[in-house]
Amino acid sequence: MKKIVCLALMIFMVSLSSAFAKNFEILTGEWAPYVSKSMKDGGPTAIIVSQVLKAVGHTASFKYVPWKRTEVLTQQGKAVATFPWSATDEFKKKCYLSTPIATQKMVFFYIKDKLGDWDYTGLDQLKKLKVGGSEGYSYVGIFKSGGVKAEYGPNTESSLKKLVHGRIDVVPESQLVGWQVIKSKLASSKSKFATSKTPLFTKALHLMVSKAHPDGKELIDAYEKGFKIIKANGIYKKILEEYGLSE
Repeated sequence: MKKIVCLALMIFMVSLSSAFAKNFEILTGEWAPYVSKSMKDGGPTAIIVSQVLKAVGHTASFKYVPWKRTEVLTQQGKAVATFPWSATDEFKKKCYLSTPIATQKMVFFYIKDKLGDWDYTGLDQLKKLKVGGSEGYSYVGIFKSGGVKAEYGPNTESSLKKLVHGRIDVVPESQLVGWQVIKSKLASSKSKFATSKTPLFTKALHLMVSKAHPDGKELIDAYEKGFKIIKANGIYKKILEEYGLSE
């Protein structure tokens, strides 16, 4: 009789847990090797977000859309969250910033034959150059406030192609992402590229959770609780090491 009662209690607890489980649809975009629908399980940052929510009984599904759209929809509360993003003034006002998922180092890519042993020294220096970039990135606001004019394309690949053809002088991009794009899309020109020794910035990457979305508070609370769990049990460290990311 005691065994039957215990079994019934276990079934009840599992059913109760399932009843409160939720799937959160989270926006993201193409930014390999951090996240990509072409990578296994969406890449390391998607895996981290999935494991965080799994640790507290929830699941995540990812919708891949252009980066600018993920930003707007999340800040407007039409989407519950987006990742991975570095903090901006608008995100800080309209979203909860999660404990960082990982870190990115934003450097400038350039062509060695054109600029030689060039290095970044400040925003005023960029005003004398033709600067490229991608729409929806956090540096767009930095350039705007610093008076730097830039030619923005739809993605990193298009900007790096402009660089190869001499239409622009420098392109800011995460060091890991830039070399990944060159390796996969511009391999024949790889030897022409170089990166600045001095980064534009080194920043943490977050899950940005909308304050205006009805599920926003629940998601950020779940994320923070789940993140502590996967950090304590070693899952987080294992993912970072497997993909060569920094905490």
